[in-house]
Amino acid sequence: MKSSTPGLSPALVALMSLATGLAVACNYYVQPLLATIAQTFDLSFHQAGFIVTTAQLGYAAGLLLLVPLGDLLERRALIVSMSLLAAGGMVLTALSPTLPLMLLGTALTGLFSVVAQILVPLAATLAAPEKR
Repeated sequence: MKSSTPGLSPALVALMSLATGLAVACNYYVQPLLATIAQTFDLSFHQAGFIVTTAQLGYAAGLLLLVPLGDLLERRALIVSMSLLAAGGMVLTALSPTLPLMLLGTALTGLFSVVAQILVPLAATLAAPEKR
């Protein structure tokens, strides 16, 4: 007998895996570009390193403030919203003409990249009990 819930198909597992990997990777894309960013914005390498710190601080804030929303709100809508906001942060970072805007985009990206921590429990609820 078929369940009324959509379940967790192999294609959905692949999509969720890709989304989780990309969300987490967003916090690290800037690292190999630090020397170029430092040169572009006339920063020391140490100053440019603060961009990575900003991403991690945003991520920590997201873990504290946003991940608990996964237990209170509908997860699918939360995942879509957070993914779009993280993408918006990445776009802001990429198009930033100034360091403060880059830091804002990086903080937003880090904040909303915690979507990975909401995708995993959603996958568990979609999986058949014997496959959890």
